[in-house]
Amino acid sequence: MSQIAEWFDGLALGRKPSPGIEAVLTIMRTDAGRASFMSTQELASRANVNVATVVRAAQFLGFSGWSALKSELRHRYLASLTAEKLLTERAVPAGGVVESSLANDLHNVTLLAESIDPDRITRAAAIVAAADRIIVLATGSYAAAGFQLAHVGQWMGRDIELHTASGTALVNRLLSLGPGDCLVSCNLWRASKFVLDVVRVAAKRGIRIVAIADRQTGITDLAEEALLVPSEGVTFMPSTVAAVATVQALLAELSAIDPTRTMAALRGAEELWSDLDLVDPA
Repeated sequence: MSQIAEWFDGLALGRKPSPGIEAVLTIMRTDAGRASFMSTQELASRANVNVATVVRAAQFLGFSGWSALKSELRHRYLASLTAEKLLTERAVPAGGVVESSLANDLHNVTLLAESIDPDRITRAAAIVAAADRIIVLATGSYAAAGFQLAHVGQWMGRDIELHTASGTALVNRLLSLGPGDCLVSCNLWRASKFVLDVVRVAAKRGIRIVAIADRQTGITDLAEEALLVPSEGVTFMPSTVAAVATVQALLAELSAIDPTRTMAALRGAEELWSDLDLVDPA
């Protein structure tokens, strides 16, 4: 867990914590997996401190409380595991995998509604709306949320394009973007290194960055707006449901920024669908 220990050191900024806070931090450093699933009371009991000390430990690291730190710690811990390790660590749920998966996704959406700042989504939508050209950069299964953003964004008349891999096509698209244009990064769990490299290049070119992620990363550090979503799954697969829900909210806000433009684009799409006889009559 050296990565998590280094992360803690970076947050501490050389400050020396009190003995009680140090006891809490030591448990998180040495047993991040279990600690990230503990309640405030459980962690306090394990560290032989009171609940208030756990809260102060989270605030010492720059978080509002244990709930916010716990979510970040859990996603960092999960990101340190391979898919095989995730699968072997998780016992088959007593209620069945299907029921557990559905309940987990419901929990993730509930947690998202409780934790996300609506103003962040509003500001992210404003960045997208202000851009002449937009790239959505997503990899693997996380491209599901990215595809929804690009597809519906195009439907609303926006010049927005999904890229799921590195290569010359992505370089060409980057060359067409300039200051004020936008790159949306949608990457969860173990994000591809090339995405961070592309975001760095884009930021240097004055391209505005919006990030959808499940924890603080180098990408979120570069982003003008970062939307953090829960992504924990019940097997080896992280859940993409909260990311998709966040994209849905962003698209709803985007449609409301310029309703006249949105309506005109949707009307044009409907007319073209009719001309091409694309839609099966109800």
